[in-house]
Amino acid sequence: MDEIRNFLLSPKEYLDAFWESDVLIWLDWREYDESIIKYFNEKLPNEDKVIFTCAEIEKERGVDIILEKEGISTAIPYAEDCTDRDTTLRSLQEYVSPKYQIRWFMGSLGSDTLAFCIYPSVQWEQLEHEFGKEKVAYYFAPVKADSVMFEMDMNEVFDLLKQRGDV
Repeated sequence: MDEIRNFLLSPKEYLDAFWESDVLIWLDWREYDESIIKYFNEKLPNEDKVIFTCAEIEKERGVDIILEKEGISTAIPYAEDCTDRDTTLRSLQEYVSPKYQIRWFMGSLGSDTLAFCIYPSVQWEQLEHEFGKEKVAYYFAPVKADSVMFEMDMNEVFDLLKQRGDV
C-alpha cells in the first residue's frame, strides 16, 4: 500500500516507479480468463484465494469458469459465444467483496494492456480518508457491477481520456 500512497502524494513524480512496482497486475486484452484469476490469486493470502475450476462446455465459447465460495458453485455469467475480461473482472470483484476491492489503475487507460490492484477494502477506505474519495477513484477506479474496461470502444476511451485531461 506504500507504493499507492507514494503515488497519490506525487503522481507525476512517482509515475515511472509506480508503473514498475509489483502492486500492479497487468492484463492484456488477449489474456485467458482463468489466467486473470491466477494473477489475482498471486496477490491474495492463501485463505482468501479464489477457488475456481474450468469446464469444457458445448456452447460456442467452449468453457465455463466456475467459482466456488462457502460450498456454493457459480459459473461466471459469460455471453453464449465468448468469455471476456470485463465479465471475469466484475465476477472476481463480486467474489472477493466485501473484504477486498479490485481497482483499475487509470494510468493504463487507452492501452490494450490494463493495470489493476487488489487490496483489502479497509486499506482503500484509509486512502480515501487520507487523500479524498475523488482523488483515489480518479487514479484507481473501483471495479463495479457495471464497469466497462476492456470492452470500451475507441470513442469512449478517447472521450474519457479527454475528460480526465490526459489528451
